Amino acid sequence: MSSTNIWVLGDNRVGNTNQAIALADSLSTDYEVKNIKYNLLGLLPNFMLMLYPWHVERHFIKALEDSAAPKLIISSGRRTASISMYLKKKFKDTKFVQILNPEGNISKFDLVILPEHDSCCEYSANIIRTIGAFNKIHIEKNKQSIDFHRYYPDAKNFIAVIIGGDNKKAKFKIEDAENLKDILLKITKNHPIPLFFSFSRRTPEKLREMIKSNFLWPHIIYDPLEGGYNPYLDMLKEADYIICTGDSISMCSEAAASGIPLYIYGPTSTKLRKHKFFVQELVDLGIARKLDANTNRLEKYDYNSLNEAVEIAKLIKRQLLL
Repeated sequence: MSSTNIWVLGDNRVGNTNQAIALADSLSTDYEVKNIKYNLLGLLPNFMLMLYPWHVERHFIKALEDSAAPKLIISSGRRTASISMYLKKKFKDTKFVQILNPEGNISKFDLVILPEHDSCCEYSANIIRTIGAFNKIHIEKNKQSIDFHRYYPDAKNFIAVIIGGDNKKAKFKIEDAENLKDILLKITKNHPIPLFFSFSRRTPEKLREMIKSNFLWPHIIYDPLEGGYNPYLDMLKEADYIICTGDSISMCSEAAASGIPLYIYGPTSTKLRKHKFFVQELVDLGIARKLDANTNRLEKYDYNSLNEAVEIAKLIKRQLLL
């Protein structure tokens, strides 16, 4: 591919945009992210947005129309999907790849990438099924963690504990927090290395307080609400083991891409079918193990790390002749 022949349609849904960037990065280093800002019409259902991208200012759409057509446009999520479909009418020779359910006519895209856990059951020859969410952990693994060791000089051998929290559909209940705390305390008795916690901005205050009061030095805690260097990506490279809560598919996908023994704690508050399906899929594939009240200690084991973006990039090049 020649320079800037890939456009990534990015928006305020950071998780969606990061997936599109990860795929573009696996295809080529020559891509451009088109950052889209929506007006209030972004709340309209997609059958209306597919008629015309009412949710984007006209001057921005015109700037895209007046640009040289790229060979490939990658969209992710329903709102950017509608922009892709509008541009498809203008750029006749451009290929269009959509990540996640476009909530529109799937057959209009050259390829649609849907994770196995997605509830969309439509069949179409242009659908590619994947496991989890795309990410760039395979690239991060090859980078040195100079800043990490400067800010956390004591973090040499540790168990990474990646904690999520509430989402739109479910709250992280207090009983789940108590249960997780008790399991982690039990694990510390059977492992001579400290826990290194990383909270999410979604982590509820009661859970933060519970962890901070029960896990003092030599355990390490990173709280994004307190600022400072974010060690998250470094933890996924440097840990001896990873423990992750199952409330975020992106978070679990990133941990599964690390190649490090992975244990997932599934809160009872996580009632979303797709989350449970995905965690079970990782367990069935031998990538992850479940963390529950029966877990007394963590075990070392090997698995093929989840690297879907790279594999799908190869398939896209073959199918679309890029």
